[in-house]
Amino acid sequence: MEELARKYKDRGVEVFLMYVREPHAKERGFRQYRKHESYDHKMEYAKLLVKKHSLVIPCLVDSLDEKLHQILGNLPNLVYVVDKKGEVFYKNTWTDADAIDEILAELVTAEDPSRPVQKTMDSRHVPGRIPVEV
Repeated sequence: MEELARKYKDRGVEVFLMYVREPHAKERGFRQYRKHESYDHKMEYAKLLVKKHSLVIPCLVDSLDEKLHQILGNLPNLVYVVDKKGEVFYKNTWTDADAIDEILAELVTAEDPSRPVQKTMDSRHVPGRIPVEV
C-alpha cells in the first residue's frame, strides 16, 4: 500500500490505513497483546504498528467502540476505494495490492476526461457506486 500511495500521489489518490482493533489479542504469536482497555491503549498499539512496519501512509484510529469498523462491515483486512464523490468504487475483503493497483488505474483514468476509460477489472470486482455515510 505504501508503494501504491507513492505511485498515485500526484494523481489525486490518498491512501491510508485504519486501525480498528487487535485482531489476535492473546492468541499464539500475539500473546503480548490484549484487547483494548481504553482509547489511549488503542492509540499505543496503533503507534506500535506504524513504527514496527515503518509506515508512511496515515494511520487513522477508529473509536474504542469501533463504530466506523461496524459501519464498514466488521471484517479484517477490508479494502475500500472511494471516488472523489465519496462513493465506494471498489470493495474487497482482502488487501491485494495488484488488484487495487488495477482499480486505481481504472479510477484515475475514469476521473480524467482527457484519458480514455479502459476497464481493467471485470464487473464482479466492482460492487457499484454506494454512498458512504459515516
